[in-house]
Amino acid sequence: MKQNIMEIEERLILLPIDEAESISRFYNEFEEYNTFLKEDASIYENLNISRTHLLIDTQTSCILAYMSLVADSVQLTKIEKDTGKLGNIQFSTFPALKIGKLAVDSDAQKRFIGVGSLMITLARGFTANLNDNGIACRFLTIDADVENNPKVTEFYIKNGFVPNERLNNKNRLTVSMRKDIFVDDTI
Repeated sequence: MKQNIMEIEERLILLPIDEAESISRFYNEFEEYNTFLKEDASIYENLNISRTHLLIDTQTSCILAYMSLVADSVQLTKIEKDTGKLGNIQFSTFPALKIGKLAVDSDAQKRFIGVGSLMITLARGFTANLNDNGIACRFLTIDADVENNPKVTEFYIKNGFVPNERLNNKNRLTVSMRKDIFVDDTI
């Protein structure tokens, strides 16, 4: 039986990739996520393209998951603005923090429940920090990787994300989604 990740919360730390001792033991069933962490993430850090954060179990020193965060914006239709109580705002584009990559280690997926949801909660904490430090941020965004996992949108919907109408079409390998950080709408 899988253990809820929050049962070991006191053992978990979130570290920037440049503070990690080793990333070589991380493994996800989709090679794209392994390659990004082991080859691209540090390059993107140095170029100020993204910041990668690792969720580490301090008892085992294992990387349970990682996420890469980037600045973003999301464009809303009039209907989307009205639904989000933003209809009176003259802008169509709103500030966001994008989860550019989110991956859970395959072993952690077998052992724990809630690792991905915890990563979203932690990303939401980064948006709160931005707002607290004078940088407006209204949304979390993600391009759900339906090419590798056709059911991944269900996970994001469960975590309060909705599809972005302006950016989605049938030919995409991802589904653009957003979460209003000022609405607690998780199921």
